[in-house]
Amino acid sequence: MDYGKLIAILFGATGFWHVLEFFLRLYTNRKKEAFELKNLQAQTESSVIRNWQEWSQALERRVKELEIVAHENKELKKQIESQRSRITELESKVEKVEKENQQLRFQLQELTKP
Repeated sequence: MDYGKLIAILFGATGFWHVLEFFLRLYTNRKKEAFELKNLQAQTESSVIRNWQEWSQALERRVKELEIVAHENKELKKQIESQRSRITELESKVEKVEKENQQLRFQLQELTKP
């Protein structure tokens, strides 16, 4: 056999194996990237779910706080209404007393006239 043909066959065979190895690496790299992408998506989804849970828990706490405040507000409104009615009651009493006082002053002036 000719050494030239032997060298050509040898380089051809090694070249074939290099091409085969290249395609094999390309295939495995694509698989690896696909798995990494799936892993990244799963991490992102779990992060989104965790954030959603934290947000909903914070919202629930805030709603409970507002319910407590609403209850306190109702009690304060009742108290304010009772105070308003008491004030109007006292104002009417003050008006009566002022009228009586005015009448008594008038009577006093009548009695003190010579």
